Amino acid sequence: MKKQYILILSAIVLLSFANCNKDNNEPEPDPIAPVQILVSEEYAIGTGLKISYYSDEDPFVGYNKIYFTVKDSISGETINNDLEITILPMMDMGATQHSCPTEAVVYNSETNQYETAIVYVMPSNPGTWTLTTTVINNSNGNSGAALFNFDVVQPDEAKMTSFVSNLDPTASYFISLIQPTDPKVGENDFEILINRRASMMSWPYEPYLTVEIDPQMPAMNHGSPNNVNPVHIGNGHYKGIANFTMTGWWRINMLIKDGEGNILKDDVYLDITFQ
Repeated sequence: MKKQYILILSAIVLLSFANCNKDNNEPEPDPIAPVQILVSEEYAIGTGLKISYYSDEDPFVGYNKIYFTVKDSISGETINNDLEITILPMMDMGATQHSCPTEAVVYNSETNQYETAIVYVMPSNPGTWTLTTTVINNSNGNSGAALFNFDVVQPDEAKMTSFVSNLDPTASYFISLIQPTDPKVGENDFEILINRRASMMSWPYEPYLTVEIDPQMPAMNHGSPNNVNPVHIGNGHYKGIANFTMTGWWRINMLIKDGEGNILKDDVYLDITFQ
């Protein structure tokens, strides 16, 4: 009996040691990082830097989140927040050229990337898009620019719409869908960016508008309750809630008013389809 007890005790000790050793040696799983697509890589001439242009998906007509990783072209070392970066997207249509809405470039210390957003307002065909990224290295004073070439596609379901004001036929507005990116049945964050085309090179955001939404399901001939009209939260971003009571095709009808309550447009919409 005593011998059997000693054998059982030894087995328990060995098992405990094995589990402890396993816990100490096995690395913790890495957190799942968001997937980014490498769009293009170019050198910023005169700076000794290589810039990689990433995005959440291939460039499309609408609101695109952009990420730049900047490395020393010789050592491959990632550069931190010692840089000032500005961007200039351009569409060349031969006879005419124009830019599009952009947001400021900011540094994200958690990812060591520089982040911004661009609203491409048309697909590449029949023109071509380029993105000039100008860099100033504050650590040594060097400056230069990288020129990216890429294609912009039109999504199967539009993520941007535009309209001409009822009050001013020279005023064009552009509404870009930001959220939801992964729609579901129930209440969804509904966020849009609104810009006005002041000129071919100037696309300021519009902070003083009123937006009323009415989600409808055309195929089923019904809407939904508990929607919240988007309100301005900063830099032309408007955020509210769109409630989807079932899967399928939804049309988010929007009525847009100016700061004085005058209707700029009452038949604007964006479609959202999910399963």
